[in-house]
Amino acid sequence: MRKINLKDYNSKDTIAAIATFTSKSALGVIKISGKKALNIVSKIFKPTKKKDIKKVKTFTIHYGWIVDRKKGNSKTLIDEVLVSIMRSPNSYTKEDVIEISCHGGQVSINRILELILKQGARLAMPGEFSYRALINGRIDLLQAESIASIVDAKTNSSLNISASQLKGQASSKIYTLKDQIKDLFIQTESLINFPEEEIEVSLDDLSQKVNKISRTIESVLIGSQEARIIRQGLRCVICGRTNVGKSTLFNRLLKEERVIVSRIAGTTRDVVEEIINIRGVPLRIYDTAGILEPKDLITRKAIAKTSKIFKEADLVILVLDGSRKPNKDDLFLLDKVNKKNTILVINKIDLPGKLDLRILTKLKARVVKMSALKNIGLAAFERAVSESVYRVNGKEEDLIFLSHLQEKILKDISKDFQEISNLIKKGYTLDFINLILKNSLNNIGKITGEVFSEEVLESIFSQFCIGK
Repeated sequence: MRKINLKDYNSKDTIAAIATFTSKSALGVIKISGKKALNIVSKIFKPTKKKDIKKVKTFTIHYGWIVDRKKGNSKTLIDEVLVSIMRSPNSYTKEDVIEISCHGGQVSINRILELILKQGARLAMPGEFSYRALINGRIDLLQAESIASIVDAKTNSSLNISASQLKGQASSKIYTLKDQIKDLFIQTESLINFPEEEIEVSLDDLSQKVNKISRTIESVLIGSQEARIIRQGLRCVICGRTNVGKSTLFNRLLKEERVIVSRIAGTTRDVVEEIINIRGVPLRIYDTAGILEPKDLITRKAIAKTSKIFKEADLVILVLDGSRKPNKDDLFLLDKVNKKNTILVINKIDLPGKLDLRILTKLKARVVKMSALKNIGLAAFERAVSESVYRVNGKEEDLIFLSHLQEKILKDISKDFQEISNLIKKGYTLDFINLILKNSLNNIGKITGEVFSEEVLESIFSQFCIGK
């Protein structure tokens, strides 16, 4: 993530940037936004039909050539282009926006950008077009976050959540939450300032409203955590004692022979990593070294690497051999995964069962019976993975992309409401509760962008590429 400074985002400048990847391709697009945009393009664009480009209607496209006008009357043709005009305020940034579609390739597109910059535009900073859309009221901060998520989407689920958020569904949830907090604030404010009005409100009624808001906040936070997993991928570790079928399961999920499968104990000597897509969830999956007691230097290094990944894992897949009785390694791993989000795979169900399932009674995990070798139970396994991620009614529309700072702010608001609940139980005066509610309202404004927070804005726009 690059470091940015919002002081460099001068909204008075006309900005320009290449909006497509500069490589050999059919098309390249350059975007310009600001008061000088039309004037700049009129100096370098020669339409095939004689017209004043500064006076054409909005939402029109014009065919012609980009020319480099030298001193005197000499001109150099640069490229054949289409120029799209979007006048303020009906554009992405709510400023005059022009897009020049030229042929792809580094030389032509960079030459056109140089001409634009020579005529008085400034090279846009990362995410500056979207930043202007934000400060000009075209989008809110949650929608800005969704734009970065659309660009970064690795699965259909991630794209669906991002598109829903861009449409305003996530914003609606936060604004509804804000309205609930605001209503409670106004109610306590009225009780404090107008005691003579004898407004009737019981502490029980107040407590119920506080609890309802707390539950809403918790639901949004869970949705945010799940959305982050869908966006960034779930760190998933496959573990188990030797020869339980970890590598067979790994290969089955990948649908290819990525890991050597052998009856020789300890075939997997290092951590093997791949990314797979299971029901819209990107799994960053690790097949780990299967030897629990290191016997040589190479194995010791593999075990150390496995331990680090295990600690950082979002999901652990513990594989047990259903055709063998549990040994001390199985029992050690069962104890080790007890506090982790775990899917327990009882493998080799195609063979006579010898595993005593009573050893699993204390383990809080989803249990899947399968045969990785015979491809039995794979659908049940995939369903268990999906259920381990989706906890908010299993619906994508209930998920929301928040930055780490936005999520931290929401957690702080959640703590505020826990404190309010405690104050009500202890019988504190409404003045204290009112002050906490006022702080919560200010903080929720930072999530939507209504309250300016340089730290939050920089954390979000640092994710953007130049030209977006």
